Amino acid sequence: MHALLGQNGAGKTTLMNVLVGLVRPDAGRLELWGADLDLARWSPAQAVRAGIRMVHQRSALVPALSVPENLAFGDPRGGPWFRARRAREAARALAQRYGLEVPLDRPVEALAPGERQRAEILRALDRGARALILDEPTAVLTPGEAEALFASLRRLRDAGRAVVFISHKLAEVEAIADRVSVLRAGRCVASRPAQGLSAAELGRLMLGDVALPEAAAARAPAAPPGSPRLELVGLSAPGGDEASRLRAIDLAVGEGEIVAVIGIDGNGQRELEEVLAGVRRPSAGGVRVRGEPVAVSPRALRRAGVAHLSGDRESAGLVPGMSLAENFALKGSYDDRRFFRRGRFDLAAARAAVAGAIARFAIVPDDPDLDCAALSGGNAQKLAVARELDGDPPVLVAANPTRGLDVASARFVHEQLRQRAAAGAAVLLISSDLDEAQALASRLVALVRGSLRAVPPGSDRSAIGALLVGAPA
Repeated sequence: MHALLGQNGAGKTTLMNVLVGLVRPDAGRLELWGADLDLARWSPAQAVRAGIRMVHQRSALVPALSVPENLAFGDPRGGPWFRARRAREAARALAQRYGLEVPLDRPVEALAPGERQRAEILRALDRGARALILDEPTAVLTPGEAEALFASLRRLRDAGRAVVFISHKLAEVEAIADRVSVLRAGRCVASRPAQGLSAAELGRLMLGDVALPEAAAARAPAAPPGSPRLELVGLSAPGGDEASRLRAIDLAVGEGEIVAVIGIDGNGQRELEEVLAGVRRPSAGGVRVRGEPVAVSPRALRRAGVAHLSGDRESAGLVPGMSLAENFALKGSYDDRRFFRRGRFDLAAARAAVAGAIARFAIVPDDPDLDCAALSGGNAQKLAVARELDGDPPVLVAANPTRGLDVASARFVHEQLRQRAAAGAAVLLISSDLDEAQALASRLVALVRGSLRAVPPGSDRSAIGALLVGAPA
């Protein structure tokens, strides 16, 4: 049972895609049970024939079909006819052999998350899996379901199967793994027995001993924050899965303060960003801006002065096919008199506004009518920054604002965030980049399984890494 750990972007997904044949490697060897595999012709079909199977986080089963039907679906060994009784008995025998009991007569869509997870593993085993890769298999499971899954995985290991277990949860690694490998920046930085490996050591291996950027180290200590400008009060919201559900979050960001919410993806960062953008409704609690409660909707939050800058430009920032001018006015409401006259969009006003932003932020090319899809990543983010800072908003929510940017573009975005805080705005940075968070923020908080946990002042990278994978503060 081999656990694979690493930050987001460390290379885990790429490595697993190599193993299952979706990515052909440039160099090296792949050996399975002592035999070299032919990487020149490596493909998903070759991986299946070799006995390498992967169970992804999201179910790949057909929801309307039962477990036996899913096992038979697409099976090249099957004949022209589906024999329901034979398929059911085969599925029952396989489930009993490995302790993976699931209801066999109900459609998959009616199964509980733990039952669907076991059905996924059954399908992999039915197709002859000798090496089984599990990507965050407990992300949607309750603790009881996770423990039942671990018992089944131990039986698979004891039966001679090789299991690669990808997880960010320290407790799970301690409970299940025989060995642990850690990826960082595309390299395997450690591979060692799991026994005796501490949370602090795992955190150090995942994050590395990297000094803060010189600009951050030389920066004078931040002034004490002023009165709260953004407050989250008992904020709860549904998540994409159980791990990302927001749970009674209380947080205040003061005037002139940058607070960073750090964490490993899948722990509620996206949900928090969407609540503060107004596109995910909370189930409890609320948001206050300058002491006043604000409805959680895009229009209400924007009118209250909450700007939202996302690193996901394609889906939450800019719209390809629209011009720079149109994107600059994109978040304006129909009653925004800068860009709308009697409910009609005033393109000339938008052109004039974006021309000023182009000059101020040195956006290239400088054509207001240019399709924003023609901009480089750095210039596209400059356009998004210019739009969000237009009007000097009192609150700025920035989620991974430098993702995918080069060093110069990232430095530009960082400087804009600092300037906004220096002008008195409250800046909430939601980031999966610890270096970025430490360089910018005067205070860090960790988001772990949808709950906020304070990061003690002066914590080193090992302590922070341990906190992010579930260790006590």
